[in-house]
Amino acid sequence: MIVVRGFTTSLVIVAAALMLAGGAPATPAVPGEAQAFAAVKHAHIDAADKTTYRAEIARAAHLARTLPGGRWQHVVTALEEIAPFAKKLTPQRALILFGQLKANDDYFAKHFAPKDKYDFVADDGVVYRYFAGRAFEFHPLANFGQLNALVAANNVDGTEQLADALIARGVYQHGGGVGFEYEFSFGGGHPPWLSGMAQAVAAQAFAGAAAIVPDRATAYMREAHAAYVVVPRLVIKVAAGPWIRLYAFSSLPVLNAQLQTVVSLNAYANAADDGSATSLAARMQTSAAEMLGRFDTGYWTYYSLGGDPSPLDYQQFVVQLLHKLAPLDQRFASAAQRISQYQSQPPAFQVANGSLGTLKFWLSKPSTVHIVSAAGPERTLSLVGGWHTITYKEPKRPGFYPIAVSATDWAGNNASFEALPLVRATTAGTTSNARQKADATPQALPALSIGAGIDDPSQAAFAKSLGMRLVRMSIAWPTDATTPDPGAVAALQSVQNLVLELDASPLPSDPTALAQYAASLVQQLPTLRELILAPAPTVATVPTYAGALAAVRSAVQTVEQIPVGAAIDGSSAPRSTTLALGRLLVGDAPDVIAFRPAPVAATNQWTATQTGALVTTLTSAFGQSPPVIVDGLATPTDTVSPTTQGTQYAAAITAAACSTNVQAVLLDRLIDNASTDVAPTGIYNADGTAKASAAVVQKAIGPAQRGIVVCPGLSVTAAASSITYPPALDPAAAASVTFGCMRDCVYLVSLVNANGKPVVARRGSMKGGGAPMVVGLPKAPLTAGSYTIDVRLVNTVNPGPVAQLTSPLLPVG
Repeated sequence: MIVVRGFTTSLVIVAAALMLAGGAPATPAVPGEAQAFAAVKHAHIDAADKTTYRAEIARAAHLARTLPGGRWQHVVTALEEIAPFAKKLTPQRALILFGQLKANDDYFAKHFAPKDKYDFVADDGVVYRYFAGRAFEFHPLANFGQLNALVAANNVDGTEQLADALIARGVYQHGGGVGFEYEFSFGGGHPPWLSGMAQAVAAQAFAGAAAIVPDRATAYMREAHAAYVVVPRLVIKVAAGPWIRLYAFSSLPVLNAQLQTVVSLNAYANAADDGSATSLAARMQTSAAEMLGRFDTGYWTYYSLGGDPSPLDYQQFVVQLLHKLAPLDQRFASAAQRISQYQSQPPAFQVANGSLGTLKFWLSKPSTVHIVSAAGPERTLSLVGGWHTITYKEPKRPGFYPIAVSATDWAGNNASFEALPLVRATTAGTTSNARQKADATPQALPALSIGAGIDDPSQAAFAKSLGMRLVRMSIAWPTDATTPDPGAVAALQSVQNLVLELDASPLPSDPTALAQYAASLVQQLPTLRELILAPAPTVATVPTYAGALAAVRSAVQTVEQIPVGAAIDGSSAPRSTTLALGRLLVGDAPDVIAFRPAPVAATNQWTATQTGALVTTLTSAFGQSPPVIVDGLATPTDTVSPTTQGTQYAAAITAAACSTNVQAVLLDRLIDNASTDVAPTGIYNADGTAKASAAVVQKAIGPAQRGIVVCPGLSVTAAASSITYPPALDPAAAASVTFGCMRDCVYLVSLVNANGKPVVARRGSMKGGGAPMVVGLPKAPLTAGSYTIDVRLVNTVNPGPVAQLTSPLLPVG
């Protein structure tokens, strides 16, 4: 069979029987048929091509009349797309339009519609892409992507065939150059229209074809340059510099288009030694790097600055492009690593206090959300990231109506939480939001504590000013001493929330005196939070260290229930040391682990980013991991500026907030030591002036200690830091309860009767780690009987199951 520009001579013979001698259809016209014939009649194309195109129109009209529903509509769509070109049907556009008409005729003569974006490859190698509900369309980007793939596979014959077919379809542009047009309406654009990205990929593909088809190299490089010439005219200017128009009819910046254009222009410029393209690619690369943050939500990406989230396949495409550009700019490398993680991270949630009958929650990324409650019908919603409010009618019967929320993101990751239940009280109008009143109870410790090492008790004031909850100091054990020096104890007594390192160097073979010293020390320090035995053991010293730790822990806990912990040095074979310690402390695990991370990554060393490896090893060693204190967070000060130091410290604090095993982070030191022998790892200079890092660290401390760092995949059950119920109920007064939350929370407080029905209730929110609050219930008449106060809590960030706390029975009458 002879191929003529993608058409066959046999087609003319078959279709001729369907036509009148004058070219008019023999039967009533279908939509677009007459306009297509008219376009061919007035087109400036040769007679042989006109005959071929008329035959294809007749064939399409016949199929439109005879094909079943679900097939003929697509043929009509392709036929109707010819009409807008009635007075501008050039030979190149005719090849495109009648090529896609033939592709639709060939496919739908035998098949029903394929899946969206299915590609049909014609005999001449040209790609036609199906758009759901429409038809197969000539798609320049898909074609030049295919040409690049053929070049990469070193397929010389396929490359030459497709390259030549595409050259025949290039349309000369006013102002110079060749454009590869889209001949169908899309996204508000009317045909013909161009894509800046497709033009750049065309330049790259033709340049690649020239490299593997020597006989056609000159023609292909000429076509590559002609495609590139159009690109600068399809560039807009954004704040950061030049940005490509994905669609010529739109100025909306699209991320994948810019990244692909930079990749393609670099490839073309290198092959063609085109200085203009090199310069444009460099400026567009800078623009892309500087604008990355505007496309990144922290949990998903935006397809464009219009705010639409990227479909999964486009986000994956962006990651591929970022990896290609990573060698050119570290910002691309960082973004590639970050965004690729979004595809495996579950959705994250936040909740907020809402009015009666509402569920108010924040979702981190686009997801399908399923909500189940006895208060109303199940709901399945397709939601984008952001805050959403779901409204319920007030239940008719008194009671608690739980709400369960689950979400599946576009990559298939799942997450769920329990919201506070809706409540209908038996006393009308007595379910409301709370007004809070601070109580004088001492402040509770938050879920995660941040602190730093200090050299002198007076430095604790600097820690407090930053919002830190802990400080760490060291005290040296005088060999064989059984009681501490009174002066040393007096100095330590002024320090609140103290983590104390007991430095027993060298470790004694008989730990009896050391244990007595530790017990005496603990008895005299009421503000002590943890005692850590130092220095950290090595593999060689583990036996002596394990014996000393067991003795100290036993002695201390006979006088005070203070956690006694082991030190692990991330720079000294931490895995082997931890496992060895576990073998010797069977059934007597440390209460806490003080992990001093290695400053830089190295073989057999763990940095602050590898607390997960520590937790895994601790679980293997002790059956479960004790809580971890990241103790001694530091940066290599000879290579890191204060600003970068602050950024790194803040990142480590934020990461720790997303670990359920890390209970505290302690910076190596708060204030630099005047001695040049001590590394200046502090966030204050030795003279007490703040470094640039201090403000950055301070900004990270608050959210971490309140538990409001969003952590995809983390679901935490709320916990009260303290709770005090009234000893009895006074029928003449409103009931109240005093409590605090470990993390920021929303709460529901209810007075419940003996039948389990809420009599009155109040909802509200509370900051984590703060002073306990008095929450008063609305006043209601109470009959004789027994009641309880029911308190339900949900964390506002990373919510998990509802925590329920119930008072003892409170009689009335």
